[in-house]
Amino acid sequence: MTPLNDKMKPVPIEAAYQIAHSGAILVDRSDAGFLQFSGATRLDLINRMSTQKVDDLKSGEGAATVLTTDIGRIIDRLILYAGQDIVFCLTGKDNGDNIARYLMRFVFFMDDFQIEDLSQQRAILAVYGSDVRNVIGGLVENAEGIKLHHWQNADINGIPVSIHRTDPIAGEGYLIVCQSENKPEVHSQLLSSGVVQVSPDAFDYLRIESGQPTFGRELTMDYIPLEAGLRSDISFNKGCYTGQEIIARMDSRGQLAKSLVRLLPDSSIQSGAELKAGEKNAGIITSAAQGPAGPLAMGYVKRAYLDGNSPLTAGGTPVKLVEMAD
Repeated sequence: MTPLNDKMKPVPIEAAYQIAHSGAILVDRSDAGFLQFSGATRLDLINRMSTQKVDDLKSGEGAATVLTTDIGRIIDRLILYAGQDIVFCLTGKDNGDNIARYLMRFVFFMDDFQIEDLSQQRAILAVYGSDVRNVIGGLVENAEGIKLHHWQNADINGIPVSIHRTDPIAGEGYLIVCQSENKPEVHSQLLSSGVVQVSPDAFDYLRIESGQPTFGRELTMDYIPLEAGLRSDISFNKGCYTGQEIIARMDSRGQLAKSLVRLLPDSSIQSGAELKAGEKNAGIITSAAQGPAGPLAMGYVKRAYLDGNSPLTAGGTPVKLVEMAD
């Protein structure tokens, strides 16, 4: 039997990649912001501020929505989890305090809306992979059937947790949220179930392969949600929200200035590198990593070069456009 201390050490990226595509991996995501909204207008405020229709979420349901500026640029992608009298909110990495401060600027005198930042009080452990549903089902009854972004309360070996279906990586994905003081025990239980700990670098490589954008890289104020492939996070018939006019106009025209794509470089490249078509600027690399399947990248490519007919390079390295990032 492998000692638990050995299981807690991240496996090499080659092993992490293979396990993700045949089993399940564990990633600590506790650096994400975790907020709690309460008050009678807790969903109304988020509904008028963000892209998705969320004012009718029922307990146990959830949704991804995007906060944008007046000109439709991405502030952060939020995942909401509705409870009976509260709403939990997952933000980008280390961005909980910024989002709380931003939202409070738009609380009016008739609103009944309060925010509590629980980021330091909660731990978030993520499990991903092709067999993760069986792992979750073995730990928590009926949890494997949770719909995307929905959630449920549960316990693991007597410890209260909440299970959240999340964006898939290398198959599927779930988040396990618990009190910070219970993190070591929940972590141990997950490892004992057969999940394998991987490093942040291995997770980032798998994220890029899966085409999942992340805050601070693909999701910044340089881009609008449609360019980032977040169409499913937008309601086009709910009415006004901050940035709605710009996003609706760009959607009606049907032609974006640039789009997020997955890329396949011939050799290792750097995040932030300029994409070029000959001598012309064709876009930018937002994420890049080296791993078992070779160098992988994501980036924004200008509309004129999305047909794949113009050879692209980054730092002199040929880069193939694989497909639109989902």
